[in-house]
Amino acid sequence: MVGSIPKARKHSVHVYAVVRIKVAVEAVGHQDAMTKADAELFGNGLPVRLIPNTAAILDAEFADEVAGYLVDEEGDPEYLNSRSYDWNHRKEPPPHGEAYVEGDAGLPR
Repeated sequence: MVGSIPKARKHSVHVYAVVRIKVAVEAVGHQDAMTKADAELFGNGLPVRLIPNTAAILDAEFADEVAGYLVDEEGDPEYLNSRSYDWNHRKEPPPHGEAYVEGDAGLPR
């Protein structure tokens, strides 16, 4: 049929959205903190649920994927020791081309 309009059909779309989950851990440094947070989140299945609240949402669960980390230290209200890491616990590049000294908490020098 020339010029016919295709009929709309139902589709299931899987949207892999990143969800930020703040986890409290006792750790000796950022690497240890991320490792302990991973164990808390993924050790026995995720302790957080996504609950659909419309009929169009058929299912919701976390993908087995982490896009990155932000580690804050308690007692650091100005977040001077906060640091971002990639999915594999590697430091992300500092903002604005500033250099980080290896072994520090990520403070620009």
